[in-house]
Amino acid sequence: MYIGAIDIGGSKTIAGLVNENGELLIEKQIVTEKSDCAAHFNRCAALLLEAAAEYGVPAQALEGVGVSLPGMVDHSHSVLLLAPGAGWRDFPAAEFLREALGIRALWCENDVNNCARAELRFAGAPENFLWITVSTGIGGAVVADGRVLLGCNSLAGELGHCKVEFEHPLPCPCGSRGCLEAHASGAALSRRFARLLAEDPQAAALARERGASPDAAGCAALAQAGFSPARALFDRAGGYLGQALAPVVSMLNPERVYFGGGVARSLGLLLPRMRSALDARAAESCAGVEIRATGLGYEASLLGAAALFLEQAQ
Repeated sequence: MYIGAIDIGGSKTIAGLVNENGELLIEKQIVTEKSDCAAHFNRCAALLLEAAAEYGVPAQALEGVGVSLPGMVDHSHSVLLLAPGAGWRDFPAAEFLREALGIRALWCENDVNNCARAELRFAGAPENFLWITVSTGIGGAVVADGRVLLGCNSLAGELGHCKVEFEHPLPCPCGSRGCLEAHASGAALSRRFARLLAEDPQAAALARERGASPDAAGCAALAQAGFSPARALFDRAGGYLGQALAPVVSMLNPERVYFGGGVARSLGLLLPRMRSALDARAAESCAGVEIRATGLGYEASLLGAAALFLEQAQ
């Protein structure tokens, strides 16, 4: 079985073929063009057809297509309601791509929800878990009794916009202040690290010596090298993450919490303070919840698009 999969991210878009066992057969990548939504979706369709042709599969041989989108999607898995990072709103994504590809069996969903679907279908996840993406922003998904929960407005799991800072709340891209995303995302770590480099000559010299970039990845490199001011930034972000997770874990009682996204590659730096903050605030019976990084890597959302198709096709 050949399933078309498209993952439209904030900075890059990937299209490829996946089989029913979650094996990625081929993928191709382009930059996400945010200025013209319809034009970019046309490019996505062309990219998928290009990948299929390169693999030797004609479009008519595809069982169907799943799509991961960087924002909220309606319950029919059709309309992109809002992608804040791209500025896209109320776009009929599924119908547009069905017409562009000539394929009717096509559905769309929020990228983090699809990551959770991939973990559930292809990676042996338990029936009750949380999936958290820590990247440029922070997103979340809830899986309960083996299915992804959407909520009444398709907002279930949006951990990134829980309030965690009240004394010195920073502005968030959502328009509010004090959100977890504003204080613990990759963008937040990058801002704090850039300030550290500007204010601390020792940090700047060490970054130059090690070729560390002035962003969250560079901060992780210095933290892993034992530079305590960089480590303190991860401790701070981990504390906010644990603070936000505690009531969610207490309420939903998941067996496991998975982390994905670029910053989650540094989960070991976030985990000590996250664990202590979570355990101090969560219900005692839920405090020991297992926390681990996804094994699906950067392909989680692309594989999740295929998992969405399989779910809907059933």
